[in-house]
Amino acid sequence: MQSLLNTLSRNLRMFGMRFAPAKCKMMLQDWTTSTPSLKIGSEVVEHVDRFTYLGSTISPNGLISDEISARIQGARFAFVSLRRLWRRRDVRLSTKGRVYCSSVRSVLLYGQL
Repeated sequence: MQSLLNTLSRNLRMFGMRFAPAKCKMMLQDWTTSTPSLKIGSEVVEHVDRFTYLGSTISPNGLISDEISARIQGARFAFVSLRRLWRRRDVRLSTKGRVYCSSVRSVLLYGQL
């Protein structure tokens, strides 16, 4: 694995690009032995249990329960942050419904704001 990372890093440099080790993470799936240590240059790549990629939570077991929980939590946060709007009596219910669909429901269906 380290040799593949070294080769990729070397090829990137040929095109004027490079890895940013501080932004790189490593997640292992179905790995039973000790955690390998990968390095980019002299810096070790951080090992994580889950990460967010393009707004979706990726977990090592491949299940979507973590993603569903994260979306529900995000929708709950969006709903609570609009608490003052929900309590206002001078705002029509149809307007509140449109705000709900555009902010709360979209977080639930599509992920982070």
